[in-house]
Formats: sequence, structure tokens, C-alpha cells
Amino acid sequence: MSFLRIILFPIILLAISCGRQDPSGKYSGEIKDWVYEVFEGSVISNGEAGKIRLILRQTPDGMIASMDFEHPKVKSTRRDGMWEVGDGERRIRFKDEREPSEYFLIKKGMRFAFQTKEGLSNDDGSPVLLMRNVGLSRKASYPLILIFNFDGEVTVSGGGADAEVAGEWKWSGSSVVVTAKLPPERNSMGRGKDLETYKYFLQWDEVMENELLLEKMVVMRPFRTQDGAKRQSWMSSLSFQDKPRLVSIP
Repeated sequence: MSFLRIILFPIILLAISCGRQDPSGKYSGEIKDWVYEVFEGSVISNGEAGKIRLILRQTPDGMIASMDFEHPKVKSTRRDGMWEVGDGERRIRFKDEREPSEYFLIKKGMRFAFQTKEGLSNDDGSPVLLMRNVGLSRKASYPLILIFNFDGEVTVSGGGADAEVAGEWKWSGSSVVVTAKLPPERNSMGRGKDLETYKYFLQWDEVMENELLLEKMVVMRPFRTQDGAKRQSWMSSLSFQDKPRLVSIP
């Protein structure tokens, strides 16, 4: 039995490796992402319905958030802050010295639960839900070009990085993972010594030959604490329901 395993194991590995196609050459497509999102909904408090409008923007100056709240028994308020993206949620932080200062927008099917760490609900205990106002929201398209070279090297253009950078690719299960670090002088955070890391997770289309589908894009961005003494990093992750298609270019 052990002898058969010794013979069969390399054969199985060879079959698996031959069953997946290494990418080579140039692939081009585009990524569509929300740059201006409007979420609206209501909350029932003290027996009355209040209105919530949350606006999330991606701008050259950062990820900006604003919230308007109207209620018959409470003075209308507007709060401004910043936000960041996670898998299935967005974290919003307001800097107006009012509590709660941190909120979470969590995707629940076609709706989004609007929550705090302490909890946020209607009078009957049901969650506060917001809907994206597609008519007021806006998307933008970003080109993405990948040129796969020899020995695991790849050149990345576009895709949010707004630059042409050298990277590397490798297999991770059935996915092709491309990793590229943005040069410091092109860093969107404006840091002279810090690098942003972009990762693209792709799979071959099972129907169309020589076409790659982008499943997810992950960005690691550095930042410093307010005193500038300690460098940290945070991750934003964007998973695509309608996977962008990258077509082979001769």
C-alpha cells in the first residue's frame, strides 16, 4: 500500500497542476465601484418615526461620511465624519464629541442594518434598516490591466492604484492572487515612507476561455496615530457580486 502511495502521489499532483492554466500575457477590464452612496431609512423612537439619511463618499481627501437625522421630538441634526470598508460592513466614525460616535452599516440582503456597539433598534426591538437610494448614488469605472510575465512577475495598471507598478502572482487554491505595492511617491495617503499593498483575487471563467474574473480586491493602507509615533495599517476589502471580466489582449 505504501509503495502505491509513493507512485500515485506525484501522479495526482501532476494531474492537479496540469488542470489549471497559468495566466500569461495582457488582460484588460474595468472595476466599477460606488464613489457616492446614499442610504435612507427610518427609526421608530418614543412612538414616532424619524428619518435617517447617510451619505458615504470616496474623495481624494479621504472617505467622508455625513448623516442627517430628523425626528418630531428631537431637534434635527447633521453629523460629519469618516468611514472605512470591511467585508460586508462599513464603519462610520463621527468626530463631534457626541455619543455614540461609531456606527456600523452591515449588509443584510438588499438592505443594510444600521448599528452601534451598544445596539440600535426601533421601539419594538427590530433592527434599524436602511436602503441604498440608487437614483442618488453614483458609481465610477476604473480600468485594470494586468500583464503576466515569466517567473511569477506581473505588471499592474489602474485598479484603484492609479499607477503602473510591478508585482507578483501565485496560485492560492483555484484562485490567481496578484500582489502589488504602490511606490511611496504615489501613495494616496501622502506618506513618504509607507507603502500601500493591493491584492487582486481572480479565477478563470469556466465558459469563456482566456478570460479572468475578479472576485475580490483587498487594499492594505498604512497610517499613523495622532502623535505620529506608531505606524499601523488598516484593510479595506471589496468583493464583487458581478465579477469584473478581464479579457486577454493580443
